Amino acid sequence: MPDRGSSGLFNRLSWPKLARWLLLPPAAVAAGFLFAEKEPGFRTLDGVSVIRTSLHKINRSLKSDRPEMQVTVRVNPVPVALPTTMPEPRPEPAAEPVAAAMPGIAPVAVGPLAGFYRGLREIDTGTRARPVTILHLGDSHIAADRFSGDLRSLFQARFGNAGRGMMMPGFPFPYYRAQGVEFSKTGAWTASNSFRNDSGPYGVTGVRLTTRQGGATLSLTSEDGPFEWAEATFLTGAGMGAATVSVGQATETTSTAGKDGSLRRVRIERKGSKMTVTARGDGPVSVLSWAIGYERPGVRYVSFGIPGATAETTRRWDDALLAADIERLNPDLVILGFGTNEGFNDGLNLSTYSQRVTELMGRISAAAPQVSFLIIGPGDSARLPRFAGGSRRDLPCRDLDDSERANYTTLLRSRSPKLARWHPPAKLGEVRHALKEIAQSQGAMFWDWSRAMGGPCGIQDWVRSQPALAAGDYVHITAEGARRSARMLFTAIMAGYSPLDRLAAK
Repeated sequence: MPDRGSSGLFNRLSWPKLARWLLLPPAAVAAGFLFAEKEPGFRTLDGVSVIRTSLHKINRSLKSDRPEMQVTVRVNPVPVALPTTMPEPRPEPAAEPVAAAMPGIAPVAVGPLAGFYRGLREIDTGTRARPVTILHLGDSHIAADRFSGDLRSLFQARFGNAGRGMMMPGFPFPYYRAQGVEFSKTGAWTASNSFRNDSGPYGVTGVRLTTRQGGATLSLTSEDGPFEWAEATFLTGAGMGAATVSVGQATETTSTAGKDGSLRRVRIERKGSKMTVTARGDGPVSVLSWAIGYERPGVRYVSFGIPGATAETTRRWDDALLAADIERLNPDLVILGFGTNEGFNDGLNLSTYSQRVTELMGRISAAAPQVSFLIIGPGDSARLPRFAGGSRRDLPCRDLDDSERANYTTLLRSRSPKLARWHPPAKLGEVRHALKEIAQSQGAMFWDWSRAMGGPCGIQDWVRSQPALAAGDYVHITAEGARRSARMLFTAIMAGYSPLDRLAAK
């Protein structure tokens, strides 16, 4: 339980002072704890340590009574200096209202993230033994585990590290990464990818690795210390072969022959630093996912990003496999990060697109009725037509006017000089608006990433910033941009979860 000694925040606040704090908007209270000013014009992530030392003295000795997918991940928040030339993002409104606190009565979070906030409060009060799980689905913005990995670090620094959990089986594409682990393989493995229309079925990872070669291996090594258990998930089917899962000297061999399109999970409760899957060679073996972890309360942040993915990609995920994976993960919050690729599709049908996103939310909710949703409106991006002359870096960026937007396809096809500049694609704003409407209709939180970047053509400021926050393609963000984006989203989420919410619950 939190220390209520003389150094505690509770005893240092008189009731008159506390009452004045309670009148502050949740966003203002959260911001005061999240950021600490270090130098004029610069901010750092040191606010995380401020929260931990001032508010986070919680007894974490509870042990989970339920197996969860976790992994030890070292959390070392690194201060990020932001250039003074970059405009500060417009402040986001509080994600959730919090009912006013009365002495001895815990305020109750309401709105889209209420369930997620309840889980966080249980961690803060030491009444939860199992993790609060966040599942982040998206495209190339999280494929290298940058944006998602930075969010993981922020949440785990604030609420405790409950592990890495479920991951793609490695190597579905050359740039897939997962922070805190290293992948290796031997032998011939074939990668199937739901974005490329490769034949299924697929679970929530959207990928599959298959081998027919006896002795072929996949290995996962923890870079952040030993784990307590390991698990591999295989696809079953007629004529499928056997595989061995090993952690050190502990091994378990299973046949993956069985009903077509079902799952077989192999779990080894053994402390170790390396997990290996070995095909026996008596038939094909397909790996859908694997996981390592340990038991402790905190936040577990699971992310799956496929470059080029759209909401349409998820329709190729098998209903039964997706439901089984969602039930296994048991997420408290699902973050949907699609929309960038759709925004560059000039022929996109907005009505069909909205239907696809809503369907995905329904499939997830059916397997996890308690889940909260957060929809990310795609970040700002820009297009430069091939017929535009001059230096790519020197050409200006300007949003489309009403006439250009109404005649966009015609102007592009005619190579109109009006479009010979960087500009947001015509559909990008429409996708963002559609996602906001979906969030409102489905009771989800919406975060406008583009607005946080400065609005239309804010991407050019990010590209020209020193250090660069976005790549020269005017679409993808750099490692620095990912850290900044993660901090802004974390702040927006935490704006609805006031530290005083926890204080009044004591």
